[in-house]
Amino acid sequence: MGHSVRIFAGASAALAPFRQIDPAVLFYTLTPASDLAVLPFDDDLQDRLHARFGTGDWPENQSIRLSTTDQSFATDCSSAAPLAYIETDYFGGEGTQSAMLWQASQVLIGPITLDNAQRAQRQPALWPINVVLRTLGVRARPPMDEFATFGLANFRSNDDVHARAWPLRT
Repeated sequence: MGHSVRIFAGASAALAPFRQIDPAVLFYTLTPASDLAVLPFDDDLQDRLHARFGTGDWPENQSIRLSTTDQSFATDCSSAAPLAYIETDYFGGEGTQSAMLWQASQVLIGPITLDNAQRAQRQPALWPINVVLRTLGVRARPPMDEFATFGLANFRSNDDVHARAWPLRT
């Protein structure tokens, strides 16, 4: 079974500028009591962002699927509140996870990527997504890590988020 998500996460104020790109965009929470919202960042939304602001460059030395335009837009969004980008690409237990975090219009963390070889040698508390979520204020509830506590373990794709997450009324 796979896990492939591309989401932005943070307070609604940090996600609100995405409504400039698509006024109908929906924000969700992955657990009913979460204080943090998520926005699935699918190819269509990314294409609309690029149509409005240009594509920018695709840095060769990073494995996340964000162009320089995407990162610049996220930087601007973070002026209101911290904003995280989370990406997974796993199938059959093999793959990668990546994350970035912006705060106060600056890159605070990342982009950082972890593959299976690195994952085997690093404690889960130091995996990119857990680090970014902890910085956003997610506290692991043992035996779960931040990834599971936040609810990401229950959503294997952006389509899952759209279909089963809790829409946030903003």
